[in-house]
Formats: sequence, structure tokens, C-alpha cells
Amino acid sequence: MRVTSSGIKTFVFKYMVNSNSDKRISRWLTIGQYPEWNIRRARREYDLLYEQVHDYGRDLVADKKAEEEKKKSTYTVSAFIDVYIEYANLKGKASIKEEVRVFNLDVIPIMGNKNLNEVTADDIDKMQSRILKRAKKTINASRSGKVAVKNSLAYTRQLFNLAKKKRLIENNPVMEIESLGASGSRSRILSFEEIWKFWNRFEMLSVPPVTAKALKFALVTMQRSVEVRNMHHGAFKPNENVWQMEMHETKNKTMHRVPLNRYALEIIEEVAPYTSASPYIFGATRAMSPPKKPNPELIPLGITAMPQAIRKNRKALDIADFCPHDLRRTGATWITAVGLPKLYARLILNHSDGERDVTGEVYIQYSYDFEKRRAAQVWEFILDQIVTCETPKDIPTLEELRVRVQESGLL
Repeated sequence: MRVTSSGIKTFVFKYMVNSNSDKRISRWLTIGQYPEWNIRRARREYDLLYEQVHDYGRDLVADKKAEEEKKKSTYTVSAFIDVYIEYANLKGKASIKEEVRVFNLDVIPIMGNKNLNEVTADDIDKMQSRILKRAKKTINASRSGKVAVKNSLAYTRQLFNLAKKKRLIENNPVMEIESLGASGSRSRILSFEEIWKFWNRFEMLSVPPVTAKALKFALVTMQRSVEVRNMHHGAFKPNENVWQMEMHETKNKTMHRVPLNRYALEIIEEVAPYTSASPYIFGATRAMSPPKKPNPELIPLGITAMPQAIRKNRKALDIADFCPHDLRRTGATWITAVGLPKLYARLILNHSDGERDVTGEVYIQYSYDFEKRRAAQVWEFILDQIVTCETPKDIPTLEELRVRVQESGLL
């Protein structure tokens, strides 16, 4: 038994073997830790190990290392991706669908048939070069493909990190290259006039009504497009006028209750003739008018549906360079610009405040419904002052809007 200075007791088996130079060297093999292993159980295991070494001449430590090396060589990158996906699904990882898309598009074609321990930094470099070359042929590639490189390297790094944790590789090859990626962070918000154009013109274009209403819903609720696309009827609480997302449905894995203002409730009512029979409020359908019999098997809107609808109609809308996530940022910006505390915006956005203490994570279970509802009400008031105007010329300035919000008593 080996006893550490902190009192941890471990049963070990020590034996001697001949090295390549015919010198006798000692080996140590851990049997188990006390008290999980009692002395009787440890003695039985010792007898078995002793027999293997002294009766059959085996070097158990060398055999164990050889088995680990053999295990390392059995996993191809493609095979391990399946292991990674299973692990990510068990964790409830929100980004797994996008990761799978990246793996299929850029990882497997470059290194899918290679064993994990055969992948080198050159393979990773080839992958990011492939992405950048493809971006040159893509009109709407973010920062010439550098954002895609950054995200793909992040997902690939996580893949090989798991392999390293499982001791299938010694080093993560992604860590050995210089990234050619760049952040995709944006600061774009829609002006009052752009909000008016988006709200009053978007549904008049050749956009499927469900897609158009999903984008409007993202604007009025300030929630992520992935959450809007996957919103199911069971999450809508009509008796409270609340959309309730459970922990596995949010980015930061916290339950999130979103108070729905008048605009959000109207959109849910308007989209019902298209999707009421399906599990999803914004089920994927390109129907331009309500069907006689709603389809009960609609899947959620695809990841590209909303951004593509915007890209194809930017010119007609006369709104330059905006994407679905900008709608979320727009709402948060203007509710704080008229005087609502920043805390209220953070709460409605469901952004983490960075707390990692037991009090913040475990004991405070208040859902902040009051603060979130106030944020939704202020945003409804702002939209009233903008989208109901006859023309953009009638839209109030920010200073005028601040006065109106103050007079409304909402602050």
C-alpha cells in the first residue's frame, strides 16, 4: 500500500522485468484506492496479477501501454466524430447541428479517413485554406470567409480536445497552427427609419409569410433566431402571455421566460393558420397563403431560411448590410437609449452576468418576470411610435421619443 502525505491509500503491485539491455527494472501497477478497494479484494487482484507476471512472463505495464497505442490507431477522424456527436448530445450542446455541418463540409473531406494520431498541423492548415478559397466564390461570405474559419477551427479544436481527454492523442493539432480566422462580432443596429421599412415593407415582398413573421417575431421579442425557429406551441403560455424556454433550449442553459407584448401575440395569432397543426409555431413552410389543412409534420425553419430571406430582399427594403441577429441588438439598444436600465436589456436578452457563485447559480431562482415585462412594454411603446407612422418622415427623433416614454410612465 502506498500512502501519500495527505492520507490517500492506494494498493499497488510492484514487480521486476528485464529491459532491452538485460537490466532488471521495476514496474508499478495501480490496483485500486482504499476504501473503494478493501484489502481482501486487493489481495485477490494481486494474486491474479502475480500469476500473469511470474507464471506467464508478461509485462503488464508494457501490455497496457501497447493496448492504449492500439486503441489510438483504431479511431479514424470520421469514426471519432460519431463519438463526439453522441457526447455532445448527452451534454445537450446547443451548437451540435452547426458543428456536424462543419465537420461534414470541411473536416471529413480533408482528414476523415486518417487515424486521429495521424492528423497534423498541415491538415488543419489545408482545412482553413479550403474555407478561404471557397469564400472567394461566395458573395455573402462574412469577412471573406475568416469568420467561417474561426468557427470551424473552434469546433475542430473541441473535437480533438475530447480525443486528448480520452488519451487517444498526445497533442491537439489545431493548437499548432496560426489561425487565419477573424471574429464575426457586429455592432449593426437598425435606425428608426430602417425599422419602419422592415416592418411595413417586408411582408409585401416575395417572402414566405411564416419566414417573414418569424423575423418580425425576433425583432419584437429580441430573442435569438435559433430560439425563434425552434419555438414550440407547448412553450407558449397564453394564460400568462409568456414564452417559456427550458434550460436545454437556451444558449446559457438557464430557464428563460420571455413576456410577449402585443406585437408578439399578434404574430403568433397570424401564423397559426399555417402552422397550428405542427409542433412548431414557425414550422418550415413556403406556403404563400394559409392551407386548407395545416400540415402536422412541419419541421422548424432551417438555419438559412431567415438570413437568406433578408439577403435576397435587402435592396428592395433599401436597408444595407443587416442580418437576423441585428434585430435582437436593435431592440436592446433602443430600449436602453430611451432610459431603461441596462440590467433590463440584459435580462430580456438572457445574457449571463458572469456570476459563478453558489448564491447566483443555485439559491437565486427569481425569474425576473417584472423587469423583463417592463422591457417588453417599453419596446412595444417604441415600436408603436415608429411602425404606425404613415411615412418615415413622421417618425420622432430619439430626443422626442425619450420625452414620450417619460410621459408614458413606463420608466
